[in-house]
Amino acid sequence: MKILVDADASPARAEIIEVCKRHGVAPIFVANKSIPALENRADVTMEVVSGEFDAADNWLIEQAEPGDLVLTADLLLAQRAAKKHVAAMTFSGVALSDDVIHEMVARREIQAYLRQMNLPNHQPVAFGKKSRSQFKAALHEWIE
Repeated sequence: MKILVDADASPARAEIIEVCKRHGVAPIFVANKSIPALENRADVTMEVVSGEFDAADNWLIEQAEPGDLVLTADLLLAQRAAKKHVAAMTFSGVALSDDVIHEMVARREIQAYLRQMNLPNHQPVAFGKKSRSQFKAALHEWIE
């Protein structure tokens, strides 16, 4: 079992490390550039990929196998993982199955349309204490 993290925009690095350490799992953080806070840690792997568009996503999908978990906010990456029968989860702890992904993509398109029309629309919730707690609980549960 591997925990693969789309690390470029992850707001939950500390939470991932904390939960994985508790379970003896070394998460693999993947990004287009090195993340200084992760460089010399023995309890994580930092994988730096070329700067080409989608290089990190491609690496994650190539390495992921059924039984692994991909942590991402990227719905298209989650969809690619689902097609490979690899679990995916958002940084707020939402499991991203094919059905959930389709619903979220549709909702995102509706929100974009509302923004274009200058109509009130849903604003993303900040990654605060509640989100962190929900995410940690969901990751812990998944690993268990």
